[in-house]
Amino acid sequence: MKFTLSTLAAGAVAAVAFAAPHTAFGSLVYNSAIFVSAQGFGNVPRALTLQSPNNDTFESGAVGVSGAGAITFGSPIADSSVFMGNGVSTVAGTNAGLVNPLADNQKYGTPTTGSLGITTASQIGVLFNATEPDGNSVNITDVTLKFYTNGGTFLGAIDGQQTFANTLAGNGSAGFVFTIDLLQQATVNGWLALGGAGTKMALEASIQDATGGPESFTILNVSPIPEPETYALMFGGLGALGFVARRRRRV
Repeated sequence: MKFTLSTLAAGAVAAVAFAAPHTAFGSLVYNSAIFVSAQGFGNVPRALTLQSPNNDTFESGAVGVSGAGAITFGSPIADSSVFMGNGVSTVAGTNAGLVNPLADNQKYGTPTTGSLGITTASQIGVLFNATEPDGNSVNITDVTLKFYTNGGTFLGAIDGQQTFANTLAGNGSAGFVFTIDLLQQATVNGWLALGGAGTKMALEASIQDATGGPESFTILNVSPIPEPETYALMFGGLGALGFVARRRRRV
């Protein structure tokens, strides 16, 4: 899944309408400049889907890749296996937050970089879609992105965390995108070089303060990601063109 400059620029304007979330820590960081719409359920393939069991407020689950290259469920990795980890691990040994059926389907997946047109770490995005009543807050205590060769050899992992004060841009409307911090991109690029176009990606996450659900994560290609200065120049240029056009009409 790849998004164009126009998609991201339109989303950046809409994102201003939502309350700013709390500061995140880790290598996967929430990028408020990207606002991807219409990526809820339906035909959009997700990498991870979670829902709190028994009306609990905690969701947790993991998807991975086996030594044979097949998708696996449960058994999240330790924080010590995460590059510059945030100190928080996905709750180990639980499938309680995973939604049935547990299979490589629209709810779960381990896409390859080649299938998404990803060639560099700066293109990788993790889209979070929340389904919370009235757009309530939600706390992602950990989201970990793991990289494997096509045959299932573990290459490395990065993680992040984020508390959203509200989730009005939730499932079916729009989502929140995590991207890879600049400091960690060189390391991830090393993993991508080892795995090539067949590099598989998998997700695990733990979420607190979840009163609805299901919540979902999608791995996508966010290339290109304009910098905030780019938006300023673009909208400034459009404003200047409009001013010139108005002056010409008056002459």
